[in-house]
Amino acid sequence: MEDNDNVNNEVSKTIQYRSRTIQTTARRIFSNRHVYLLSVPQNPISAWLPGFLCPWLKWFLPEWFMPSKVILKERNTQKADEFDNEIETYKRLQSLQGYCIPVMFGEAASCKTSHVHISNRPAPAILLQNVQGVPLHELPVEQLEDPSLLKELESAYTSFTENGIVHGDPELHNFLRDTNGRVFAIDLELSHLPIHVTNEHELETLKDRIQELIAGIKGDGRHRMKAR
Repeated sequence: MEDNDNVNNEVSKTIQYRSRTIQTTARRIFSNRHVYLLSVPQNPISAWLPGFLCPWLKWFLPEWFMPSKVILKERNTQKADEFDNEIETYKRLQSLQGYCIPVMFGEAASCKTSHVHISNRPAPAILLQNVQGVPLHELPVEQLEDPSLLKELESAYTSFTENGIVHGDPELHNFLRDTNGRVFAIDLELSHLPIHVTNEHELETLKDRIQELIAGIKGDGRHRMKAR
């Protein structure tokens, strides 16, 4: 892993996912986290395969039929338990993948290329769907005030509750709104299985944060108008 690279800088990555070794470039998304946007070279053979074979091959060889962009999330050695917890949460919420949480394509190994590492042992990683969307804290005020946003949040939390999961980290940056208006939870490291499952408190916390953000945006706008 390259610990000193900056956000948006491209780095080389070698990923082992099932039977496929992927050598490609990746862009770090967060400066303080091991999360990357990974470019996946497309399989040239897939374009020539008969249509009836593709679904069968995708089932048995998913590593050769991946999207051109995926999220690579490497395990932080200081938070190994949270990483393992996130994997198990994705497995438990398999029915929600692609609807209110990203699809987890599978577990992988990210080979270390930095000279600062003594060990060549690959770092555990997961490959996730690259949801095309905007974090809630970056939405314009018009969308923050849109009642459909709260309905989507409520729907996502209802799905979590029905599956016995508490999300565990109700921060706006942990949720995206995609281009179709759906809300995705993108960080499941702190999810857990309490005896009495309820997400009501977390949902209300998110609603409060949205209102605080709206007030802050509008207040900043009024301040700028006065300054003029």
